[in-house]
Amino acid sequence: MTVNGGAARDLMRNLPSIAECFEVRFACLNLLDSQRQTLLASGIQILEPFYQWQPGGGLLNEITAGQERSAAAAWKEHEAALAAIEWADAIHLTGGSGSMEFPAFVPIDKPLHLHFLESKPGIHDDISHLNPDGSGGWRPGLMHLLQSHQRARIEKSFRGFADNQNWSVSANSEFSARNLHRIYGIKGGVLYPSVDLTEFSSEPSFGEQAAFDAMGLGGVASYAVTVGRMSRFKGTYEAVEHLAGSGLGLAVIGGGKEGENAALRDYGDKVGVTVRVLSGIDSESMRAVMRNSAAIIGLAHGEAFGLTPIEAMALGVPPVFVNEGGYTETIVDQLNGRLVERGDLEAWHRALEQASDPGTRERWARNGLARIEELGLTPQEHAERLYSIVNSDELQQ
Repeated sequence: MTVNGGAARDLMRNLPSIAECFEVRFACLNLLDSQRQTLLASGIQILEPFYQWQPGGGLLNEITAGQERSAAAAWKEHEAALAAIEWADAIHLTGGSGSMEFPAFVPIDKPLHLHFLESKPGIHDDISHLNPDGSGGWRPGLMHLLQSHQRARIEKSFRGFADNQNWSVSANSEFSARNLHRIYGIKGGVLYPSVDLTEFSSEPSFGEQAAFDAMGLGGVASYAVTVGRMSRFKGTYEAVEHLAGSGLGLAVIGGGKEGENAALRDYGDKVGVTVRVLSGIDSESMRAVMRNSAAIIGLAHGEAFGLTPIEAMALGVPPVFVNEGGYTETIVDQLNGRLVERGDLEAWHRALEQASDPGTRERWARNGLARIEELGLTPQEHAERLYSIVNSDELQQ
């Protein structure tokens, strides 16, 4: 929870509704101050360690599974979390850094449900080992060899869900469920993430205009938005490439280290795309930037679900995304946005031209809200679905 990315945002928006269906104690290894305040305001009891666990990075951690081992040690010392295991009638575990070390402390007869989001980046894919600009193609083969111990440990952590009738898994999309079966041999259900229509409202909040002015986007006549940390997986450089010649600038919500952000801006200047990187912004600023954009775009490689398309739909901003992964489950091409093939620059430019048409924007916005309703992508329906899973035979798969 030290990064307020899509998985953390989804969990934070769902927890208040989950707390209306269950008596909840929220156990974690680390927490941001903003997240803590949100949970306390909702009356949710927080169980966090005195010393916040920090996930380690670097090559040595990858070779020795250092991050996994340190997480296991942190859970072992987390007395409040261990006590909560005994107290709970059932446990709902959300995937993320350090989370897959938790099942080792759960008795096999205790009902446990895992919300599987995606496999750890780089363990079972090549794209995560590349540099943001796509270079470094020599690295995946070497890294997969060095990660053999870590990969074996991670795969072992899923084994209980395949063998134990009291434990089950729901992926966050049909696409993610297929990956779960392909990688771990586990057949799971689907529990979609959500979007809060009071937070991402079709009507701007009182402070959005001031928040937008503070973002410094006034010099960019028209721009698209992409959301995510700087990486090849998220397709940040590819977003710039696919805007080249369209007349649009690019606002990146997320980004990376300052050197990486500067390199991306330089690359944008080289291909004629003005790039602004906006890091660490709050929800209101994020909504303001998205709402005032020509389109929200995404070129991630195999995104498990993708919150950004449904957040765009909720705001009424056109989503134009690559025709891959979980994006294909929320966007219906030409109905509530566009799904476009990666690398087809002419098709991308046509799609972005469509997105600028007022009539098309209005129709896609209307159909986007209908799609959210059709799939039940609200916190209330997420919580109700989880309640059904925990209180039915679905937990006895």
